[in-house]
Amino acid sequence: MEDGGEDLALDSTFFVAFDLTHRALKSGLAAASPLNVTQYRMLVKLLAAGPDGFAQSDLGRLLDLKPNVVTQALNALEEAGFAERLRSEGADGRTRTARATGAGEEHVARANASIVERLYALFPTEDADHRAILEASIAAGASIDPPLSGDVASRFAASRALVSLELVKRAMEGALRRAAGAPLAECRVLQRLGEVDEPLRVGDLATQLQMSPVAVARAVDGLAGRGWTRRLASPNDRKAVFVAATDEGACKQKVIARTVDVLARTQLWARLDEDRRRALARTWRVVIADVQARKELDRKAALELLQPIE
Repeated sequence: MEDGGEDLALDSTFFVAFDLTHRALKSGLAAASPLNVTQYRMLVKLLAAGPDGFAQSDLGRLLDLKPNVVTQALNALEEAGFAERLRSEGADGRTRTARATGAGEEHVARANASIVERLYALFPTEDADHRAILEASIAAGASIDPPLSGDVASRFAASRALVSLELVKRAMEGALRRAAGAPLAECRVLQRLGEVDEPLRVGDLATQLQMSPVAVARAVDGLAGRGWTRRLASPNDRKAVFVAATDEGACKQKVIARTVDVLARTQLWARLDEDRRRALARTWRVVIADVQARKELDRKAALELLQPIE
């Protein structure tokens, strides 16, 4: 993944960094809020709208949610005291507007602090340059889905980054399912096989993609069922299961590559200026490098504990 320019692409490294960042954002929310991601996204969006709020019918479009999901999320926010519904005073008194309450704003402030804490735990911030990269990337992530009011442009950037990445994730999942006919996890496995162009162990795929072995095994089952991969065994290690793409899978790899390239341009880079594009790219590379460094430290620490077998 490059720093900037016209040839930015969403390779497997991007998806690893994106997933790690997304998980950190969600875990920060879970540590400080009873709200699920959908409810919190809605609260942040309502807060961004200010005292005028949003027509309830507009929230589904803005957050890419179905009307019944919007209603359920608003019910939960209203019950918690974080949002309120108002009837329009115009000609159509049936129009309902929703807006965040003072309690909702206080809740976002607490949750946002927790999200920032988790991001700093994920990212190596002992170095001042790394801290600057992280702060720039949070601002960049927040700007993917621009705030509706300049008054909130600098507030709760980490929470707005969560909203933005959730929208990008939904767009990626939908686009890949439509184009390739498979869920994101299967596409990530097939994409990685295409990048290395050789069979990989299931365990190695899990490590390289930062996915659980169970998730990779499930994805491999799905890919094999579609005829896009085949399992291989080594005569030297019967326990090891290797995965390789079939000819049909190789064709799907090209579809995935084209689809993620379009996603990169339309969902991310086109929405960011050059500086913010570079900030995101640098952050995700640092995250990956740090994860790899920590794994190597863990591996060496484990070696020091080895003892002779008696």
